[in-house]
Order: sequence, then C-alpha cells, then structure tokens
Amino acid sequence: MRKITANYIFPVSSAPLKNGIIVLDDTNRIVDIIDTKNNFKEIENLEFYGGTIVPGFVDAFTLLSYSNFTAQDFNECATGNFHANLKSKLNSLEADLPSVQRSINHLEAFGTKAAADLFPHQDSQSKKEKSKVHFITPDENVIYQLAGNEKSHTNSIALINHLMMEKCKIESGNYNQFCIGTGSLGTHQKLSVFEELKLIQQKFPKLPVWEMIKWASFNPAQILQIDNDFGSLEIGKKPGLNLISGIDFTSNQLTNQAELKILI
Repeated sequence: MRKITANYIFPVSSAPLKNGIIVLDDTNRIVDIIDTKNNFKEIENLEFYGGTIVPGFVDAFTLLSYSNFTAQDFNECATGNFHANLKSKLNSLEADLPSVQRSINHLEAFGTKAAADLFPHQDSQSKKEKSKVHFITPDENVIYQLAGNEKSHTNSIALINHLMMEKCKIESGNYNQFCIGTGSLGTHQKLSVFEELKLIQQKFPKLPVWEMIKWASFNPAQILQIDNDFGSLEIGKKPGLNLISGIDFTSNQLTNQAELKILI
C-alpha cells in the first residue's frame, strides 16, 4: 500500500481537498481517499508532495500514425465540417509508422494515461500494447467538433487546443463536452496535454484551472467511455497521478511557472 498526499488533491469529480490522502494498492488502484478536513497529521510511510495532485491526463485527440498531418492541415479541416474534413484529409495521407513510437514516448513523458487514437494503422497496435498509455479508437458515433462551435450531440467531443485559439468561442460552449486533445507530431512539438493547459490559461485567463483540468481528464474519459478507470480520483479507479505546482489559489489560475511531475 502507498499513501500519498499533497497541499491539495483534486479528485475532479468533486471539489479539491486540502491535504487529502490517496491510498493505493500494489497495482496503483485507488482503495481509499481520505479527507483530513485540513487537520493533517503525520502517518507512517506517508509520501508528501508540494503542489496539487490530479488524475493522469486523457488526451482526446491523437493521430499517432500521421506525423505528416500538419498544423496547416488542421486549420484547413477547421473550416466547415471539422469531423468530415478530418476524415477526408487523413484518408489522403500515407501512414508514417516510424513516428508512432516517438508519439507514444511524448504521451508517456507528459502525464497522459489514456488517449484516443484516431484512424490507427494496424501495424501500430503492437507498440501501443507495450505502452504505459491506454489507447482507445473512438466509436464511429463520436463526433469531433471545435470547442465553442459545437452543436448539441450526445457523443460530441468539443475539441480544444492551441491551434484553434482564435476560432474558439469559449464563453458560449457546453463545458461538459470540452476536451483537450493534441494531435500529431506534425501539429505539435510536444504531445502534451499539460502544455495545452498552460496555453489555454494564457489565452483565457478568467477560466478557473479546476474547469480546465476537467477538460484534460474527466470529460474525455466520460465521452470515450473509459471513466471506469480514468478521468478522476475515485475509489476503484486506476487513473495515474500527476502533480501540478504553480497554481494560484487566489485567482484559481495556472501560472506561467507551473510545472508537472508524474507520480504514477
């Protein structure tokens, strides 16, 4: 058993807990979450970290087999029906299989524990099975739209990342559908949900960091139907643990100095 605490833990499915304690079994599955009511006492073998513990990230949009899909391609797809344009564009590209492992390495290095891989090539499967990331191919009924421009749809992912900042109508969107997704090594230097969080915060400083973390974990896990294990810190789940330092609790913002450490 491991017992881990920090200045705050943010279960995502509920409010942040000051000095909360997460208890894990030998497989890193959560067996208990203790609300200390801020009455913190030393416990034997308790690991303490400075910062806020959040679940491992769920990347709603990766294109592992297509590092040749560029930022220009993304922007062209964003004009009109994004989902249909994306499908058409990717069907016109040859898979770039040598880049698949690099893409996986990025996701693992930046705290992603689950990811949607769109239009996967069958030859990438063996690499994904060896990864620490849980990969899922979205159901064909899952529709990808741009955040703030999405129409109401039960299985709609309102995708948000730095490529669409100028296109986003963030005030008018359905926040429960907002999901952070990266893309390919042709659109991003880093396949990092955390870097996207920082860029979104810079663009929309009034957004509370707690809401954005939902976009990076809870929302995509629910829409992709993998929330039995991922997306939130709850008993019975195995979401992984990320530690974020550099949250301003007065303004509820992610600061420019924010850093990420992967605990599990």
